[in-house]
Amino acid sequence: MFKLYSRGCQHALWALAFAHLERDGARFQPREVCKRTGIPEPFTRKVLQALVQGGFLNAHRGPGGGYSLARSATDISLLDVIRAVEGNDTFDHCVMGLPSCVGKSPCPIHPMWAETKSKLMNDLAAKSLADFAAAALRGETRERKRVKRSRARSKSGPAKR
Repeated sequence: MFKLYSRGCQHALWALAFAHLERDGARFQPREVCKRTGIPEPFTRKVLQALVQGGFLNAHRGPGGGYSLARSATDISLLDVIRAVEGNDTFDHCVMGLPSCVGKSPCPIHPMWAETKSKLMNDLAAKSLADFAAAALRGETRERKRVKRSRARSKSGPAKR
C-alpha cells in the first residue's frame, strides 16, 4: 500500500503543531506532547530528537530543559518536515514499489504519478506548519463539538419526531 509518509512523520507533524499551538514558541516537555497527541513517550523522544537534528526544534538542557521551536511556524513548510523525517529521496521512489521504475523504463503509473507528485510537492512546500496547525485545530474543534452534541443527545434519550 502506498503511503505518503510514515507514522513517524505524522507524529513529527503533530509534535510541531503542538509546539506551535499549545506552547507558542515556549519550552515544552516530551510528556506534554504525549498527553496532548497520544504519541507514546519513547517514540516522542525519538521524533523530537529528529526534529532537533532537522533544525525545527531547539533542545534545552538542564533544570526545566525541554524543547522549543527553532524558528517561526510560518517559516517551516510541510515539505521540509516530511523530507527531514523521511529523507530527501522520499518522493523519488516508484509509487508501485518497483525497483526499476526510472525514466527509460517507467511503470504504468509513472507518468500520472510524476504530474501528481509535482503538484503535491508544490502544495506541501506552500503550506506552513502554522497552516497545518490551524487546520488541525479547526478539525479538532469540530470533532469536540460533534462528540459533545452526541453525548448530550444520548443523555436526553432518543430524539422525538
